[in-house]
Amino acid sequence: MEEIEILNHKPKEEVLDFIRKRLAIGEDFKKDHRRFDMSGYEDKTGECTVFNTAILNEFADLGIYDYTAYLFLDFYQGTPTLYLKYWCQSDNLEFNFGGYTTSEIIYEIFGLTIFSGMERRRS
Repeated sequence: MEEIEILNHKPKEEVLDFIRKRLAIGEDFKKDHRRFDMSGYEDKTGECTVFNTAILNEFADLGIYDYTAYLFLDFYQGTPTLYLKYWCQSDNLEFNFGGYTTSEIIYEIFGLTIFSGMERRRS
């Protein structure tokens, strides 16, 4: 919880750097980090979903799933759409992140979850 409070008070660029560092492949995390497969096309059924969910799960320890009954990121023809339902509400929500990078999408997910002030289902 303390890490989230610290992140929540940092400027956007520092939070984006935090995200890139978590996804880093090499030394230069700003250029060399894992990215979502946004094509939506796959040779094997479920391949993109498994790959993209693994990237999103890198941030599960921060509690991104603790605010929702479900949170699912889908890519169709290059357009990322986030589907979520806050656990204490009945609305099914959709957010389109066309034109966003992987880091920007994750930053927006932080805003909808860990930075949102919404009620958590786990304490």
